[in-house]
Amino acid sequence: MEVKRIEELKSLSNTRDLGGFITRDGKIIKPRRLIRSGELKKASSEDIKILTETYHVHTVLDLRIDAEREQSPDPEMNGVKTVVLPVLDSSFFGIARDENSMEAWLKLFDNTEVDPIEVFKEMYRKLMFSDYVKPYYRVFFNTLLQNKSGAVLWHCSAGKDRAGIATVLTLMSLGVNREDIIKDYLMTGKFQKKELRKLRLLMPIFVRKKRVRECIKILLGVEEIYLHQLFEIIDRDYGNDENYLREFIGLTQEELDQLKEMYLTEEKIL
Repeated sequence: MEVKRIEELKSLSNTRDLGGFITRDGKIIKPRRLIRSGELKKASSEDIKILTETYHVHTVLDLRIDAEREQSPDPEMNGVKTVVLPVLDSSFFGIARDENSMEAWLKLFDNTEVDPIEVFKEMYRKLMFSDYVKPYYRVFFNTLLQNKSGAVLWHCSAGKDRAGIATVLTLMSLGVNREDIIKDYLMTGKFQKKELRKLRLLMPIFVRKKRVRECIKILLGVEEIYLHQLFEIIDRDYGNDENYLREFIGLTQEELDQLKEMYLTEEKIL
């Protein structure tokens, strides 16, 4: 399928509806039920209206740490409940977008022995397999299981790492094949191309060392290799996606079946 952002939204470049994904057994994810996003601070009043009245968003799962939420608070949305799920701790500093995290990144990348790709691979492994994230993902899925109507939206800052992994888990639970999961993950690079171009143009003004600038480009981007390594670990340690969701996240088979019943349809989406 073609991955698309929600085009009606004028100020949110990386907000998209998971509706339309086709599962391995030929069913389709229902539209206006599951929405992934980057931060919502720039949402216009019209964007908020679209999210709440057209997409019927009633719950926002904010995956950011306190410092990020203080620097870029979500806008007020009437009738919308926010659940804070900071799916990282201090050892995950690089994924966060607060000032202290970025300063830590600059210091780290100043070390010529540091391979930024390997650093990010390790972060993704922690984000997927550390004991720290288990209770947060359990709450994440509990929220999806309680969503009888309307939409749940989850977001971090850029909408690519933490929101990306939460989306990977969601699509896995619904039986979407890995090729489409990866395709969705990589689309963040396309949807945020304009913003990334601006940052790269400004970087030489604030970051003098070329190596550090190149490392920051990796920080701001998405790489297929990050997900491939996660799927390899799942296959090695759990056998398949559903076993991982049952054994690591703690979802029961009944809950997995319930998620599919709630979010999948056999009807074609126009």
